[in-house]
Amino acid sequence: MGWNPVKSLIRKIHQNRQVRKAKDFRNALVKGYFRSRNQASGAEFAEELRRTGARHFCFSIAYNTPWVIDALTKAWLTYSSGMTLVVIDNSSKPAARQAIEAICRRRGIAYFGLPRNPEWNPNRSHGISMNWVFHNIVRPLRPDLFGFLDHDCFPVVALDIATRMAGTDAYGTKYPAKRGHEGWYFWAGLCFFRFSVVEDLELDFTPRFDTGLDTGGGNWPMLRDRLDDSNIVNAEKTTISLKLGGIEADHRMLDNSFFHVGGASYRGLISTRHYRRLMCDYVWETYLGGVAERLVNDL
Repeated sequence: MGWNPVKSLIRKIHQNRQVRKAKDFRNALVKGYFRSRNQASGAEFAEELRRTGARHFCFSIAYNTPWVIDALTKAWLTYSSGMTLVVIDNSSKPAARQAIEAICRRRGIAYFGLPRNPEWNPNRSHGISMNWVFHNIVRPLRPDLFGFLDHDCFPVVALDIATRMAGTDAYGTKYPAKRGHEGWYFWAGLCFFRFSVVEDLELDFTPRFDTGLDTGGGNWPMLRDRLDDSNIVNAEKTTISLKLGGIEADHRMLDNSFFHVGGASYRGLISTRHYRRLMCDYVWETYLGGVAERLVNDL
């Protein structure tokens, strides 16, 4: 790849101090505005979850991909115990919301539709959705354990996250900041916390690209003083190389327990209908006992 003058110019513009300040100001306004929307509905939903008697909750942010939620909900019911799955819908397409809600209803999975998200950047959209959940559902709910799982990250072996976290304060996949920067962040797609450890923190799951931290990076200034390696269970990641229909691609296995498709909503091979069908069939045939219980066939 040669030097690209357009990308180089854009990078320089983004690194300009005044441009950076203006973007940070804009992002802060959007983040605050979104977090303040429909707070009462979050508290009401938290009360519904509290009445179930459950104390451990996994929140998964859905985005425009019913086939993914179909696989996730089936995988969760098949493999996971000791923690309640809650699907939080950040979809921008009304038809996708309707389909995802119907899947959750069929499988008895708690569902909540977020307000319309104003963010165009997928990382920031994901981050402010997680913020909304933490501040408007988790805080009033006050669970023992809570966390987030990517919608295309499926448990594939018997799993009890609460047991895995016994005696520790957090569980997830840690990533270091990009070269030249300090710190680390939990990958937003797999991060769980003991609520009592973070309840007083203004958690912020938005990315900090200027300091080399992706989605979840906004938590670094708070978590660095609250968590260390002695009280974190780190979910190691390994590469899974697949050849589906003659197409070779790498995916991820996390903690030998979760198969992660990666970018299911918007990028890469999975954005093509052909590979999406191949991947969907692979997940169901390999991990979910075949396609007989699949609810979504139109990909």
